[in-house]
Formats: sequence, structure tokens, C-alpha cells
Amino acid sequence: MTKTSTSQNNVNSPTPNMFQPRTDIESDAEIDLFYDQIKGKLDRLAKDPKDETISKILAYSRSL
Repeated sequence: MTKTSTSQNNVNSPTPNMFQPRTDIESDAEIDLFYDQIKGKLDRLAKDPKDETISKILAYSRSL
């Protein structure tokens, strides 16, 4: 027969210093940095379709 037990030492438990709460300023700075990194890609996604294109899309959607 095999004897098993659970360790009394919580080795995998997080330590109190592991999850330091961030201040709002740090979070805002992190968000701003992330936005600056993806801003160019977001700008390339922005489209301004012609009215004719919108009309064609609406006509197609109504035909379904």
C-alpha cells in the first residue's frame, strides 16, 4: 500500500510581495505606452468608405 500526504508547507502559494497593488498612475502610464505601440496599426484599420460602397453593402444585406 502507498502512503500519500500533503505538505504542510505551501510551496506554491503566492507570497505577500508577489502581488503588489499598482497605483492608478502606473496603470495609466502602462496603458498609454501600449496605445503608443499600437496606434499606427489602429490608424491603418480606420476606413472612410464612400457613400456608394455603404449603399451597396446595405442593399446586399437587405437582399438576404
